[in-house]
Amino acid sequence: MSHTLTERQIILTLASLSAITPLAIDMYLPAFPAIALDLRSAIPQVEISLSLFFFGMAMGQLFGGPISDAYGRRPMILIGLSVFALSSFMLSITNSIEMFWVLRAIQSFGGGVATVNVSAIVRDRFEGKESARIFSMISMIMLMAPLLAPSLGSFILKFFEWEAIFIGLGCYTLFTLGIYLFRFPSIKKERTKITPLQNYKTVLSHKLAMVFIVSQILCTSGMYTFITSSSFIYMEHFHLEATSFSLIFALNVTLMMFFGRLNASIVKTKEPLSLLRFGMIVQALLGILLFTAQNASIYVVAPLIGLYIGILGFIFSNSIALTLEFFSDN
Repeated sequence: MSHTLTERQIILTLASLSAITPLAIDMYLPAFPAIALDLRSAIPQVEISLSLFFFGMAMGQLFGGPISDAYGRRPMILIGLSVFALSSFMLSITNSIEMFWVLRAIQSFGGGVATVNVSAIVRDRFEGKESARIFSMISMIMLMAPLLAPSLGSFILKFFEWEAIFIGLGCYTLFTLGIYLFRFPSIKKERTKITPLQNYKTVLSHKLAMVFIVSQILCTSGMYTFITSSSFIYMEHFHLEATSFSLIFALNVTLMMFFGRLNASIVKTKEPLSLLRFGMIVQALLGILLFTAQNASIYVVAPLIGLYIGILGFIFSNSIALTLEFFSDN
């Protein structure tokens, strides 16, 4: 296939699709107090909506993946993004915390159905080193979302109520859907029998693929542990102000983008497996250093955490590319 305009379209469109999840997670975080006040609830009750979002996203991927294998990527992206956009608009008019929970779960389910197709589309169009390079480029662009989302949410709250955040999410989703439908080249896919249980059995029983999957789980779990604990580490333990915390948090994302871009360049000449092995060894060593430096100053801990998170740029794209090589149809 051509590697000029079409490749650029693929990378930008799939990156904008991937960005929906971090935007939906991070944009409304600054609005928690306002949402709790408006819906006559407590902040911990609003935080439940974040757990429900992750659960709905996981369920959307589990169901959406096998169905897209059978009926094609395009219909599932259309359905998933439509559900996400509609529930986003409905979240802006809800008046109870219980309905807020339900709509967040529905929103994320639609998001999961749509975004699970990103890696599948890359696998449909690219192989081997090229696949790992494309994943790195998509990740690098997509990481702009968590980098900017909290600041964007705070900016919206300065001029509007919290409901405007979900209206913005809905509009962004429809914009992304429009670009995908009218600009993204489609691939005809023959319908196949839907056999999700058999497909999952095939994946889970593939020993080498499971090594890559488990390695990705272990490595990215460190990142999610950091995301949930970062405010405590920097603001409670090290007594940083919110502005300083935001800058250090942004540094972690920037380092991941840098290493992702570096991986995209190196993978042209090096095997993805070698780069994945390198990334995992470095992250493991950084993890050990972090454990031994628990009582060190912020000038030691912050760079170690930044490198620990950043090195995922070598792990995430390579592990996905290597896993998908084993499965041409599911």
